[in-house]
Amino acid sequence: MFSRMELLGVSLDAYSLNILINCFCKLGHVGFGYSVLGKMLKLGVEPDIVTFSTLIDGLCKQSKISQAVSLFDEMIEKGYQPNLIVYSTLLNGLCKIGSTDKAIRFLRMMEGRGFSPNIVAYNTVIDCLCKHCLIKEALDLFSELKVKGIKPDTVTYSCLIHGMCNSGQQKEATRLLNEMVNNNISLNIVTYTILVDALCKEGLIDEAVDMVDTMRKARH
Repeated sequence: MFSRMELLGVSLDAYSLNILINCFCKLGHVGFGYSVLGKMLKLGVEPDIVTFSTLIDGLCKQSKISQAVSLFDEMIEKGYQPNLIVYSTLLNGLCKIGSTDKAIRFLRMMEGRGFSPNIVAYNTVIDCLCKHCLIKEALDLFSELKVKGIKPDTVTYSCLIHGMCNSGQQKEATRLLNEMVNNNISLNIVTYTILVDALCKEGLIDEAVDMVDTMRKARH
């Protein structure tokens, strides 16, 4: 279709070329996406923030995080202002590969450039920290978001409770569970499963059965 457009002499702009880049990236062919970027420059079509964000997203989905960060840096050097989508995409990519230090620095970079991280951004980093048993750092972020007036949600608590259970901090996990209840934050199937699994591993089968009963009643 794209070749047919060229043969028919249909003028190509950033909008149509970005669609082609997006198609390639979704098909897992980021290299072809870069080829389209080269074609844009050759035709004198100025890439925009959508061009870069699409390529960054494609790279992150293929776990090519270092290349995504390099493209992000290149975008900054050329004077493009990243939007919240770009920041969130890269943050998620860094967490995906377990780069906790870089993820936290990136979170700070967002703030420094005027983008206030939302609960989704915080949850992404907290989940990454908990999965790498960095519970203290996760709790520090948890305290930080509350100070900033950002309301923790079910995902926030579930990530922390899972981290606590995996680290053998059952009492702290119970405290967070009670905090959820006191703050009227609903437990979902993930939260219940985490707690049941932790109780079973501790050999507290009766308590695990009680938790399942509580879950059933809550769902009704």
